[in-house]
Amino acid sequence: MQFRLKDGSFVDLPKDCSCVTHEGPHWLYADDLYREANQKLLQSGCTSAFAIEEQARLRSKLNRMNAKGITEILR
Repeated sequence: MQFRLKDGSFVDLPKDCSCVTHEGPHWLYADDLYREANQKLLQSGCTSAFAIEEQARLRSKLNRMNAKGITEILR
């Protein structure tokens, strides 16, 4: 999985866990699971809960990306 860094360079971030259910960094896999759970909230009509949880998910993802100097995820 490739990522663009703040300096414009590209890096591959390796798998950082022993999970057998995904490739790439675990935090990105966890973000996908979180997004899927949020979609279920939206589909069930819980729009306020969706908005709150999605904001929290995106804040967490942005914080992780900023800490690693990532500006773009290239899947």
